[in-house]
Amino acid sequence: MPSSASSRLTACATLLTVCLLAPLITAQDIPAAPGTIEAAEPLCGTAESDYAPCVARERADSLFSHCCQQYAPEGCQSLCTYENDELTARNALLQAVKSGKCDLKHVSTVLYCASQNQDNRKCCEHLGLADPKLGVGNRCLRFCDPAGEGISSISRQDVTCLFNWNVMSYCAHAGIKLE
Repeated sequence: MPSSASSRLTACATLLTVCLLAPLITAQDIPAAPGTIEAAEPLCGTAESDYAPCVARERADSLFSHCCQQYAPEGCQSLCTYENDELTARNALLQAVKSGKCDLKHVSTVLYCASQNQDNRKCCEHLGLADPKLGVGNRCLRFCDPAGEGISSISRQDVTCLFNWNVMSYCAHAGIKLE
């Protein structure tokens, strides 16, 4: 019986130690078993993750809006959100331009604010913005790097690009780097 009481006491002491230390131990403190393959998480904002954004939408919209408030005309402010839904994004752009509140010459400013001065051409290409089916070659990719390539003018050939506003918006959001 004494050994049984002793082993219960040892078990209780071990359990108490585990219960007290468990909140202090993290997954990083526990070494992986030899031969265990850890699943590598794809990096956000890269092709490996299909350019999943790194920054939450609310935070990204705040950055975008702040930039637009400083640099874009008031009539273009409705475009200063990372809208990824194709029809919603397209209608917002059409409404802003048709109403006369946001001239097309300001699209480059809005896209500059969206991109946060990042080159998002790889994402745009990955999502098909340079697809031969669009019939405009690589022309639309300049909208994904407004700071680098620049958008000096917009012509009829750019309508296809602008109709894919959601792709440019998504890639701009995906291009925002973690702080």
